Amino acid sequence: MRRNFLILIQTLLTFNLFAQITLENTYNYSGTYTHLKHSGDKFFLMDIGLNQCRIYNTDHSLWKTINLNVPAGNYLYDIRYVSENLFTSDNALCLAYVYYYYDEINQYYTFTAKIIRENGTELLSIPGCQTLNVYNTENGAAKLLAYSYDYSLVLYTTTTRVYNLPGQLTGVEMNQEDKNDAYFRPFPNPASSWITIPIRLPEGNPDGVVHFMNAAGQEIRTYNVSIMQPELTIPTNDLPAGIYFCTIESGSVQSAAQKIIVR
Repeated sequence: MRRNFLILIQTLLTFNLFAQITLENTYNYSGTYTHLKHSGDKFFLMDIGLNQCRIYNTDHSLWKTINLNVPAGNYLYDIRYVSENLFTSDNALCLAYVYYYYDEINQYYTFTAKIIRENGTELLSIPGCQTLNVYNTENGAAKLLAYSYDYSLVLYTTTTRVYNLPGQLTGVEMNQEDKNDAYFRPFPNPASSWITIPIRLPEGNPDGVVHFMNAAGQEIRTYNVSIMQPELTIPTNDLPAGIYFCTIESGSVQSAAQKIIVR
């Protein structure tokens, strides 16, 4: 009996040793997981070309497609907080998204953020808003922080709006991104002539380095930046079309790598 038990243990250990990481699916878009209060875990992605948020079940079958109203000449920039009972209290599926317009004559970007229901009904529009963050307070309230920037000014201004939300933030997005990573989203993406990288350094770190890498992870360019520099513009018209990555390193902190498509 004891011998059989030992054989069973050895078999289980051997099985665990040879367990492998397996690829479930591949998407050609930026995506992440969220936990919906009533509908459970979902995976959603951002389709810039079609201005869509597509939401998948955990088995990767398509669950819902939400069409986003992006005005002509503007480009989808970000999708956040795909959620239930966060922006409303009626179990409705909602999300926040950001798009931008580039003024080619004066060479600056204008962002707009919107919060909508899945049927497109607009709950909130925030002019100039590039970044959104939601926090649950200790007393159970949920607050939306909306950061707006006026890039038409050489010394651009920053406005922070605080909104009280009817619901609460639940699931994956509660700790999905470091605050500095949330700011760090290069645009326009895909890029043809240049890519602009917002510079947001961790508190207490006045300097940093932007690392620009090819798809193989080989560093091809580095740029020194400072806290006084709101953004870095990198020319891309001399780069072969393809996928690139960039990170910002400051002190002991390094941002998550952001994918850049050059066409």
